[in-house]
Amino acid sequence: MSIRKRSLKGAAFFSASLFITTALFSVEASAQDTSSPFSFSGSATLTSDYRFRGLSLSDKDFAIQGGFNLNHESGFYLSTWGSSIESFNGSELELDLYGGYAGNINSNLSYNVGFIAYLYPGSSGGTDYYETYASISGSADKFSWTLGTAYAFDQDNIGGTDNIYIYGNASYPLTNSLSASASLGFEDGAFGNEKWDWSLGLSYSFSKYSLSVSYIDTANSGSNLGDAGVIASLSASF
Repeated sequence: MSIRKRSLKGAAFFSASLFITTALFSVEASAQDTSSPFSFSGSATLTSDYRFRGLSLSDKDFAIQGGFNLNHESGFYLSTWGSSIESFNGSELELDLYGGYAGNINSNLSYNVGFIAYLYPGSSGGTDYYETYASISGSADKFSWTLGTAYAFDQDNIGGTDNIYIYGNASYPLTNSLSASASLGFEDGAFGNEKWDWSLGLSYSFSKYSLSVSYIDTANSGSNLGDAGVIASLSASF
């Protein structure tokens, strides 16, 4: 990615679009038929640094993010999520489109499988790519955890080779509003040569909002965009 500063005009446009759409979507969702097999949810986030698998995609600058989810009672879902980013081949927006199926194995275990497209609108080309993903989650008492993997098959626009990412994360509530979390990830292939990332964080929830602070670091990232940092984020959900 280019290391020049992101255009404020592009970030402001994305910010306005996100929050206007969020407001309209909230009104529509609140008016939906509660007997419908479909449900809607969404979120908006302001973060001091957009980190993806340990690497900063906003050049260690603020990012505005948000997404929407359409879920069916059967377990199928469709979602979209976006974030402002540092200019990447002319694009200043990452737009993720994904869908899959989530279900329960038993009362303590659940699974999630799907397919995701990473899109960069306005880029000069050769930037979009696709992944499959799968995860299993569980809980024991108050402790919850997830183990998962994401696999990007061989694609010309990611260097003509594949990529695999394996990760685990866990969380534990310290109080009714405060929780602690940790994550560890390993990546090998087109985006990382035996790269590791990890994080430790605290999150405070109140009403429909969440304030989080995380320490994130990487090893073998091959870039200063993976240097250790403390990231703060404020999110709203509906």
